[in-house]
Parts: sequence; C-alpha cells; structure tokens
Amino acid sequence: MAHVVLALLFLLAIAFAKTGAEASQWTTRQDSRFGFSYSYPAELFAPTEGERSSFHYFGSEATDAKFIVGAWNNEEGITPQQFKQWMLTHAEGYEDITYQPRGRAWFVLSGHRGDQIYYEKAIFSCSGRVVNVLAIAYPEAERQRFDPVVERMEDNFKSGRGCG
Repeated sequence: MAHVVLALLFLLAIAFAKTGAEASQWTTRQDSRFGFSYSYPAELFAPTEGERSSFHYFGSEATDAKFIVGAWNNEEGITPQQFKQWMLTHAEGYEDITYQPRGRAWFVLSGHRGDQIYYEKAIFSCSGRVVNVLAIAYPEAERQRFDPVVERMEDNFKSGRGCG
C-alpha cells in the first residue's frame, strides 16, 4: 500500500511541475523571412512593439517577463564563438553566468541580471550565413513557473531550414 501512495505522490509532483509549461495554450509561429520557428504560451506572452524589424517582441502583462526571437544575415561571417565573445565584451549583464553550453553551431548564455533570470540561445544556420536568436528574461521570484516554460520554448526553437 505504501508503494501505491508513493507512486501517486510522485505522479502528482510531476503533474504540478509541468503545469507551468502545459497549462496554457501554446502558439507556434514560423518567421516568413528567415524560416525559424518558435512556440510560446499565449496566456503568458503577447506581442509588443520592438526596435528591429527582423525580430518578434513579446511581453507578459502578469509578470515582468519578456522574450524576443529573431534572425539576421551573418554578412560579417562571424563564428558562434566570436559572437559569444562579442556579447561578453560589448553587452552588459553577463557578470553572473550560471549556464553556458555550446555546440558546433550554437551556444547558450543564461544567468542573473539583478532580480531577473535570462536565457539566450544563438543558432547559426545555413552554413553560418544566418544567426537565429531566442532571448527570454523573467523574474527570479517566478522561477518555478517559468523554468519549465523556458525549457519548452528552447526545445521548440528551430532555425530555418530553407537556406536558398
């Protein structure tokens, strides 16, 4: 009997852990210019105005969370390592990096900026000719809610396949 109760508690814990990522309706979009695709929970994020036309901007009315997703042509031919180094040298807020995996054509930077957690992923596609970026920031106080959301968003972020 104790095993059954433990199994039920375990299943309930898993269900509650996934609630943030699965409770809301998710929207999937594909960028018409660069072909990258991304998903986000429509209950948490709504489109907002932004500066760059090749990016899509989103914010949350309920929390201080936001994300951007976009791409550009890599006319300078920079490598993922060079771009990462440029970010670390020229952009602010990379003093407290807690996670930074990388692959041959991608990298992630994640950490803390004040009371925010950020997650930024860059994927170089089309033999390095296109840089695709997903950047998310959310309040550390909302970590339990947003960590599974970010995980699912990252899993669904795909670079464009048509390199024409």
